[in-house]
Parts: sequence; structure tokens; C-alpha cells
Amino acid sequence: MADQLWRMSLPVEASMDHPLANPFGPESPSLAPVELPPALVVAPLSDVLRDRVLGYGARLKDMGKAVEVVQFEGEQHGFSVRQPLGEAASELLRVIKRFVYSGN
Repeated sequence: MADQLWRMSLPVEASMDHPLANPFGPESPSLAPVELPPALVVAPLSDVLRDRVLGYGARLKDMGKAVEVVQFEGEQHGFSVRQPLGEAASELLRVIKRFVYSGN
């Protein structure tokens, strides 16, 4: 299913290494010299994209970028939209608010 979603998201004939899908792939320019603002990376641990999300956060951290990775056990992609009144969505809003207002 994830492959089908990528095919719908990327230019025709693009591979999973296209910069839009893989900012650290061989077709992507290096982000190391780029000054980036702090990043909040949200990883629902039951998401089919979990490994890519966690890898993205790890790569930013390895480059010395300011990054906070927050994991949501048992949640799937779009959990805050599917259950906007759920506890996980409420916690996500608290995390975002703290991140934004802490000066990160």
C-alpha cells in the first residue's frame, strides 16, 4: 500500500529516492550545510511510514540539527485526524504547543 501512495505522490517515473520522498537519498542535495529551524518529528509507531519518519529524525540529529522526535505507541498515520477528540490527538496538540512556545 505504501508503494501505491508514493506512486500517487511523486512525479511519473520517479523512484523512492526522489528528493520529495527521500530528502537523504542519492538524488537529494545535502542538508548538512543548510541552516534549518528546529524540527518536531511525530512518529505514530503503527504507521506504515514509521521507519522512514524515525530515520528522518535520526538523520537530522546526526547532522547536528535541532530535532525533537515524539513517538505515539499504537497510533497509525493520521491518528489525530481520524480521532481528533482522542487522547493521542490531545497529547499531540500539547506536544505541538510546548514545542512552538518553548522557542524551539
